[in-house]
Amino acid sequence: MLFDQVIIGLAIGASYSLIGIGFSMMFRSIGLLNFAHPHFMMIGAMVGYSLAVSLGFPMWIVVPGAAVAAGLVALGVEVFGLTPLRRRGSPQVNQIISTIGWGIILSNAAMLLWGPYPLAYPQNLSGKTFYLGAVQLSTQNALIFGTGIVVMLLLQGFYSYTSMGLAMRATADDPEIAMLMGVKPDLVRRMTFFLSGALGGVAGAFIGSLFFASFDLGTFGMRAFSASVLGGFGNVIGAMFGGLALGVIETLGATYISSAYKDVIAFGLVILILLLRPDGLFNFGRRRVV
Repeated sequence: MLFDQVIIGLAIGASYSLIGIGFSMMFRSIGLLNFAHPHFMMIGAMVGYSLAVSLGFPMWIVVPGAAVAAGLVALGVEVFGLTPLRRRGSPQVNQIISTIGWGIILSNAAMLLWGPYPLAYPQNLSGKTFYLGAVQLSTQNALIFGTGIVVMLLLQGFYSYTSMGLAMRATADDPEIAMLMGVKPDLVRRMTFFLSGALGGVAGAFIGSLFFASFDLGTFGMRAFSASVLGGFGNVIGAMFGGLALGVIETLGATYISSAYKDVIAFGLVILILLLRPDGLFNFGRRRVV
C-alpha cells in the first residue's frame, strides 16, 4: 500500500516538477517571476483534450502537440504583452503584475473556448498496467515520471554546455554586459518563454490525462511554484526534486491522514522547511542562482 502511494505521488510530483522547472527556468534565464506560467499548463491540458477527443490522436502526438501550443501562447505573451512594457522602461514589478493579468485573460479565454466544465480525456490514453513484483504500476505514471527525469537532465545539460544556455545565464546576470558580448536579449527572452511554456504544456497534457482538463487548472499549477521554492528558486534540479517531494507528501497525507487536509499538510511542511532553510533545499547557501 505504501509503495503504491509513493509511485502515484511520484507521478503527480513529476507533473509539479515540469511546471516548477518552467518557473525556475524563467527566473534563472531572465530574472522574471512569471505568474502566467501555470496557465500555459492549462492551455496544454485543453489543447491536449481537443487533440485526443476531437481528432483522436494517441498520447505520443497529444503531448508534443500540447507542448507546441502552450509554447506558442507563452511566446505570444512575451511578444505582445511584456516586450512593449520593457521597451517603455517599465520596472520589473510592472511586468510581474502584467503576467498575473495575462493569466486571468488566458483562463477566461479557455472558458469561452472549451466551456466551464471539467473535460475528461479518453480512457485509452491512460495506458496499460504492469507489475513490478507485487506492485501494480501504470504505464502512464511511469511515462510521466520518466519524462520529468529526462527533461531535468536535458535542461541541466542545456544550461551548462550549450551557447544558448550560457547566453540565458549571462542575460539573467547582467543583460547590458551580455548584449555587449554579442548576446541578443530579445532572442534569449523569447526562447525562454517558448521553452518554459512548452514544459508547462507537457505537464498539462499529463495532468489532463491523469485527472481532467479545465479552464481553472492554473490554480493547480500554482502548487508547482511552491515546489520550485522548496527546491531552491532558480535551481532546475531543485525544482525537479521539490516537485517530486511535494507530490509524495500530498499523496501520503491524503491516504494516511485525510484528503481534506492534504494541502495543509503539504504546504505546512513547505513553510516549515523554508523557515529552517530560506534558500531552499538545493541552493546550498547561494541566494542567487544564475
